[in-house]
Amino acid sequence: MKCEFCEWRCDLANGNGICGRYKCEKDSIVECEPFDWIDFYPYTVESMPFYHVLPNEYVIQTGTVSCNARCSYCINSHLAIEENDARKLKHRSAESLVSLCKQMDAKGVVFAINEITCFIPSAIEVAKKLHAEGLEVGCLTNGFQTEKTARLLAENMDFINVSLKSLSDEFYKKDLGLSSVQPVLRNIKIFNEMTHLEIVTPLVHEVVDNEIYDIMNFIYDVNPEIVWHLFRLMPNHDRADERDMTHEEMLGIYETARAKLPYTYLGNFAGSQWVDTYCPDCGELIIKRICTGAWLGGTVFNNLNNGTCPHCGKRIAGVF
Repeated sequence: MKCEFCEWRCDLANGNGICGRYKCEKDSIVECEPFDWIDFYPYTVESMPFYHVLPNEYVIQTGTVSCNARCSYCINSHLAIEENDARKLKHRSAESLVSLCKQMDAKGVVFAINEITCFIPSAIEVAKKLHAEGLEVGCLTNGFQTEKTARLLAENMDFINVSLKSLSDEFYKKDLGLSSVQPVLRNIKIFNEMTHLEIVTPLVHEVVDNEIYDIMNFIYDVNPEIVWHLFRLMPNHDRADERDMTHEEMLGIYETARAKLPYTYLGNFAGSQWVDTYCPDCGELIIKRICTGAWLGGTVFNNLNNGTCPHCGKRIAGVF
């Protein structure tokens, strides 16, 4: 029987597939460990990163283990790839996660520790319970789902962040262990039509040297108001010996991109000045943020007026 959650479409008749998180049971595909989570962390939603979602509010970050990709620069390889004691899971029902949000005064849950495609049924059940209590739910994903799963996610997630690492099938095969970027590009278009979408692109030399502006143009053609996070990637995992990019290199990319995509941000700098939101129409400073590390310390002030610019009335894309 083939699993239809991601584009690997693994045959689970003789094993648990690429991610190892599903199995056949009575002619159905089920999770091996439903509602078992790696941990539960309170974070500002900006640190996920979502810059156009619930400014300066706290959410519960959770997830499981494993992944359907093998990124050469994975920042969570100790959870997503490597077998070790850090991967011990804790059981908590969907109802219990709702209670945890209320206890911690969190606005909802973001699935952000590993790839959500590895625990789709649990994630959807949690989302439904959260929505029934007026809470929000979002996720990070590599976007390598089937179209059916992408639509299921978009129907149940209030906001989604896709990591778009390249437009090249060759890069995806070599650096992510995935067969093609095409399902990711298709799903980005689906998410854009159905929910709030933000995109992260890690800045690595091959992408910067060959196609960063092609990625910018792809996003522009889908929707010029998509939030685009350019992430300064610190050498890590299989790329630990790679040279770090200079501020000048990354700033040049940021300035060019922001001229075309107004909601472009450059992160992973302490004290970064490139994480503020300005109105695309009149240039008014809408949200000022402070960056303390990989993403954000939080929002300094939020000048939104019911989701619009207080100066000209332009509606700012996002979940506010």
